[in-house]
Amino acid sequence: MENIIIKDLGEYIPGKFNSVSLNKLKEFTVVPYYIDWYKSNQSRKVFPLFLQELSDLNPTSFQLPRILTRNPFFEHAQIKYFVAYASDKKPLGRIMAFVDYNYNKQHNENTGGFGLFESVQDKNVARKLIDAAIDYLKKNSCNKAIGPAKFSATGEIGCLIEGFENKPYFMEPYNAPYYSDFFVEYGFKKENDWYAMNTDAIIANGYMEKIEKMMDRVNGTRRDTSTTGFEIRNVDFSNMKSEIKIIRDLYNYIWNTGHHPQQVVITDKEFDILAIGIKTIAIKDLIFIVEKDNVPIGVSVSVPNVNEVIEEYDRKNPGIPSKKFFSIRDLKRDLSIFNIIKTRLKKKKFAGLRIMILGIREEYRKAGIDSKLYYRTFKTAKDLGFTHGSGSQLADINLDIINPLFKMGNKSMTWRVYSLDI
Repeated sequence: MENIIIKDLGEYIPGKFNSVSLNKLKEFTVVPYYIDWYKSNQSRKVFPLFLQELSDLNPTSFQLPRILTRNPFFEHAQIKYFVAYASDKKPLGRIMAFVDYNYNKQHNENTGGFGLFESVQDKNVARKLIDAAIDYLKKNSCNKAIGPAKFSATGEIGCLIEGFENKPYFMEPYNAPYYSDFFVEYGFKKENDWYAMNTDAIIANGYMEKIEKMMDRVNGTRRDTSTTGFEIRNVDFSNMKSEIKIIRDLYNYIWNTGHHPQQVVITDKEFDILAIGIKTIAIKDLIFIVEKDNVPIGVSVSVPNVNEVIEEYDRKNPGIPSKKFFSIRDLKRDLSIFNIIKTRLKKKKFAGLRIMILGIREEYRKAGIDSKLYYRTFKTAKDLGFTHGSGSQLADINLDIINPLFKMGNKSMTWRVYSLDI
């Protein structure tokens, strides 16, 4: 393809410089709607809520209470956004490049990240976009590029390489199948893989009986939680400030001391924003804190698969969104979807759920409490009417989680993170 134009949509450097605007961010977020493969019968793409995506990408000071927030990630990271256009001004692709100061400090690296890559099926478009991202990282003293990622392993990470026939659950990345070829042809190498475990066969086909038998065996040993001081309790929504701190501390300790690549300690402000977002769609019966002698040692957070609502609404109301931030039609879409979600939460009308966080401090993983946590999560989901679910994203080196979960279901998706010395 000739006449490919790479448009700079703005840069943000904390405390120094900002040329990003909400209109530019909206222009960036609508690019996937122009990717032809997502319109094909093979695609299972589910587009995110605009306001959520804009909040995630927003480094500016502009906020709208309970509608649009600023991502506190940008207190310690700089970023630049790019979009590729054809000569007729049709979007061809996009990419963002960023440098997370906290990540580099924690890992003692000079690494830059890239993410939210999209491209039409044209290697020249893809190469020009990747060139733009790599050039930006080089100019900012990075010697390694890693991605794709929505900032870190805490967000959406990796390029989907297997499982295109499966529908993504809430906050699971989904992309066209030819994207991986672009990265490989550019010279990127595999850094690691991330998996999704689909539980369609578990609850529907009686796997819970196997879990119950396993629990009977565990309860018959000295590892029984009733004799060792373990307790699994639900989160207390009336004391959210304290509960968020408990979950944040567990998350940062477990995920930064275990086998979790691309991980970085999440700040208080970042976790607060994440928790507020999850709380709007959460069912407290599906959030567990594990304690031993009243000390928190594990956590499980599962949420309804709100992609069910988004997919259904977009199927009934197709169309290309506006490139402008303020759009009545786009705002109506988000608010309508949110209202449907709230109604279904009250009526418990969701079929699927996503296990977003599941972890036990390493020293307790062989005590049987991890099995009890899995059991409580799946048993509660079944009792609430859920028929299937996804546990994701699971790092390929995190065998303590992968091994037991893959006995409960099947690998449904694989995402690959790539790296390149620059």
